[in-house]
Amino acid sequence: MTKSGASGPKARARKAQQASGVRYTQVRRTASPPRNGRTVQFLREDRYELGTLAVQIAAAWARQGMRVLLVHEYKPYGIDMALYSRRARERKVAERRLQEWPGHRSTLLWTAGTGRDQGGLLVEQHTPWSAPPADPKRLTTDDTPLRDALQRGRRHFDTVVLMGRPTWPHRELVDHFVVLAASNGAPVTETLTHGAVPEERQERPLSAEQSGALLRERHLNFLYHRPSAFLGMITGSRELPATEPGFVHAVETNMAAAGVPLLGHVHVGNHDLVTHTRRTNHAELVAASPLDPGVEQAAKTITDLW
Repeated sequence: MTKSGASGPKARARKAQQASGVRYTQVRRTASPPRNGRTVQFLREDRYELGTLAVQIAAAWARQGMRVLLVHEYKPYGIDMALYSRRARERKVAERRLQEWPGHRSTLLWTAGTGRDQGGLLVEQHTPWSAPPADPKRLTTDDTPLRDALQRGRRHFDTVVLMGRPTWPHRELVDHFVVLAASNGAPVTETLTHGAVPEERQERPLSAEQSGALLRERHLNFLYHRPSAFLGMITGSRELPATEPGFVHAVETNMAAAGVPLLGHVHVGNHDLVTHTRRTNHAELVAASPLDPGVEQAAKTITDLW
């Protein structure tokens, strides 16, 4: 039921605001037809060089004209010592923060500009992923809030990226899974160790079949529950791979036949620890920075497979 005195466009804009978090007046200016978006989850190892790749690929999609929503899990504040402060102002701020409804918290990270209905858009949203079970005796939580957030996101965005928990595939909620692997491209050799003495280590060349098998064995074993199908794998490293094109093509053929196609390689930027930590924790810094080499091509390869 619409708010008293509200017109149809205003009511629709307010509903869109619940998904995007943008001011509803801005949503009205950039109104676009309802979408039937896709949900993507990036699965990755716990490696620091992969920390920003999901946001970078989402930013590349936005720059290519897509409307993209990043859905993070919202976690309410835990123990806040400011609640016990001797200063009344600090206590009131902490109490208000604790009482805030943990609903959709959204930030507009990047936009192609106002007045362009079909322009790219990148929005970061923090929303609850679960609710306590209705029956206290049951241990499982209710994931209705996450399902609702993804359903709303599909209506207003071309792509919804499920962030967080990169080792746990949400098979019932996600359309496509992409693996991010910390590998210097396709491995061409493997070091065999026969003992503790360095002289006893032997480096053996790999065939294309062995290289593909090593990629899958090494970079899929971190998953708790492996999905039945992947859209593909993107490798990322701080070095540019020096591999013969013919060998890479043979490995790509092997990976595609095994159901995990290689979608590209990203040359991850070499940042210092402080810069890397800030970029990992603040998506707006990643969205406003130049993308690492290979990100745009990998993002396009993914959409070409849809």
